[in-house]
Amino acid sequence: MSSSTSLSALIRKIDDITASTVESTVALARSIHEAISGVQKASAEVVLDPSVRSTVQQHIKRTLSDNHYCSGAGFASHIESTATAKEYWLLEWWYKKDNGLSQAHLDLDQATQQRLDFRTFEWFKHSPPEGKAYIHGPYVDYICNISYTLTSAVPVYYNEQFLGVAAVDLLVSQIEAELLSCPHPDYVILTNLENRIIFSSWPRFRVGELLSPTHSTVVYQSDYFILYHYQN
Repeated sequence: MSSSTSLSALIRKIDDITASTVESTVALARSIHEAISGVQKASAEVVLDPSVRSTVQQHIKRTLSDNHYCSGAGFASHIESTATAKEYWLLEWWYKKDNGLSQAHLDLDQATQQRLDFRTFEWFKHSPPEGKAYIHGPYVDYICNISYTLTSAVPVYYNEQFLGVAAVDLLVSQIEAELLSCPHPDYVILTNLENRIIFSSWPRFRVGELLSPTHSTVVYQSDYFILYHYQN
């Protein structure tokens, strides 16, 4: 297989991973918004309604089941305190296990969630354009999986008030396995837009390191990632 053909195959795989992840995150955010909007309440506490939480969980689990690349998915919300209600953190998070889906139970402990404070997380703070997601990483997810992770996030609003974000996780190890299984040229390196390495076909470069563009040629760039060919 020629170098140009294998490069095209690699780029198609990157596009497939990206498109499916963004589409899943946007769809999850839309489904959560619809679940919230279907309940007639005047405040952001609508997210605490048992029927809403049950519906949100169903959407999260469907996202995990439908997306091959997704390792975890959920909804992280922060509700500001009011004259009649206290401040509240809410995390509905599910992840894949060998024997099915499992739920993270951080929502059982408000003190734990307050110490986490989603508002400080990069994936929680951004508002991407309509139809897009904000993808953060690679970073080590010390909360859920202790692994290098990419998190795709889309904000959710209620009556124009920001309630939280729908999020989808990708394990970098799975991305690596997917790309290594695809024909690819030697010395290709995938980074985020800040040149933080996500995948490298050359062991000299490790996940999480910053790549210096010196001796590297950009062979592909999207709204989320850059693919370099390194001139050894």
